[in-house]
Formats: sequence, C-alpha cells, structure tokens
Amino acid sequence: MSALSSAALLLMALLPGPNAAPGWARGGEARCYSPDSLYEHIDGAADLYVSYGFKQAVVGDYVKGGEGERWITVDIYDMGAPLHAFGIYGAEKPPDVEETEVGEYGMQGYSLEGLVALWKGRYYVKVSAVEREDVEAAEALAMVTAGKLPARLKMPEELRRLPSANGVAGSERYVKTSALGHKFLVEVVSAEYKLEEATATLYVADLGPPESAAAGWQKLRDFESRTGEKVEDVSGVGEDAFAATDGYYGEMVAARQGQFLVLGMSEEAGRAELTALARKALSVLAPSCEGGVCRAP
Repeated sequence: MSALSSAALLLMALLPGPNAAPGWARGGEARCYSPDSLYEHIDGAADLYVSYGFKQAVVGDYVKGGEGERWITVDIYDMGAPLHAFGIYGAEKPPDVEETEVGEYGMQGYSLEGLVALWKGRYYVKVSAVEREDVEAAEALAMVTAGKLPARLKMPEELRRLPSANGVAGSERYVKTSALGHKFLVEVVSAEYKLEEATATLYVADLGPPESAAAGWQKLRDFESRTGEKVEDVSGVGEDAFAATDGYYGEMVAARQGQFLVLGMSEEAGRAELTALARKALSVLAPSCEGGVCRAP
C-alpha cells in the first residue's frame, strides 16, 4: 500500500477495532479511496458521491472467527461537510424505510436487510453483512463506528431555511445539483408539508448572486410556459413569482427573493395553499435578505 496522507490515516482510525462485535476481527488491510479511485469500490455510484462533495473513504472487512466466507464490510465516507453527508444519505435511503431514533447510530440511520447506514457530521457510514444472520454484528459495528466519529449530533444548518410549522418529520432532503431535472436548480433543501387535507413539497434553492437566481426563475417560468398549463404571474410574493400546472408534479408556485428561489409543488393542494407556503418560506428567509441582498441562514 502506498503512503497514506495524514487525513486518510485519521479516517482509518475511525474503523472499529478488535472485538467491536464479539467474535469478529479485521480481515486484511483497510483500503482507502479518493475521488479518482472511488469507482474501484462502488463502480456506477461513484459519480453521485463525487457530485455531493466526496473527499475520501476507508473500507475495512471484518470476518467471523477466521471464517472467510462470513464477512462484514464497514465503509466510512468523508463527504466534506454535514450537508453533503446528509444529502448522500437521503439520496440512497430507500423510500418509507423506518429510521432509528436520532443518536442510536449517528445523526440518522437505518438497518435494512443486512445493510446499516448512518450519517453524522461530515461522515456517511455503510455497514454491509453478507449473511442475514450477521445483522446484529453489523449493527454493533455501526454503533461503534458512530461513537468514534468526531462530530456532534446536529442537523445541517442549511435546513433552517425551511419553515418548521406543519413540516413532515424526516422528509427533509438536500440535492446539490440538478434538482427536479433542472441543471440550474442547485443547493436545494426540501421537505414535505401538511396543508389541511393535502401534502405539498417545498424546495428552497440557493442560486448564488441575485442575478443568477433571477435567471434561474426565468428559465423555470419559460420551461413551464412550454410544457405546463395555466401559467400566470403571482403578485405580492417575493420579487418575482408565478403559478403553473406542471404536467408531472401538479400545481406549483415558484417565487424568488434575492439569491433564493422557493418552489411549492403538490398534486393535491391548490394554488392558494401553495402561494401561502411560498410566502411562509420567504418569511423564514427574510431576516437574511436586506437591501435586496441575501445571505444564507
């Protein structure tokens, strides 16, 4: 193995030690991956990780009492920032999976069919057992790893851009690039909301300079004018706002204020409810928008 950087050595030290799970021991040397070599470990998924800011990873194999046919793999990914770790965790988490209580593994985590996944701080951890009978050992290794991660149990600060009232717990997500299939929708946090009898999804994108946000808003309006229906401007919501009926997502209201673009979408809620949701989102962002210039909360 070539000489490792100090950062890689520190990451390797986070792998579970001997007997972290009773009867299990490290088998062979741990492996280290960079953005350029990650495809050697997760070919086909490496680009997604890199798009979320992946820095490096270490992988350790654990064997049961020297039996090579029974093994568990522990992957620790340094994603560079808590928001990025949260984002890749949400991108890979199966829909409707039951998460553990916050803190049992990491910040959030789940165990499903031999896979234990969690995130904490800037780290994303996956522990995979080959045999179903080894799930308890995988969970033990995951908890030991989570305890060694040098990070606090704290949700990403960027989620404060989302209104807290009526939000659906656990629905928060982060997409770094090309949200909803639009290349210009970047740095997007989202969550689901209960609006009386309907459910809606709210997206908040940080598009950088206000002129970039204005251009992004216009691209979205132009797209809906070509592909959607009933596109109309909405007054009194941010600096620019429009409503439309999207052919795939249903009703939508998009508004811009400074560098932020907020987008409410629902197949159940009407435009009035989505307009109120967008207005609420802008009120959360308002303290960071002064004189037409916004800074991220």
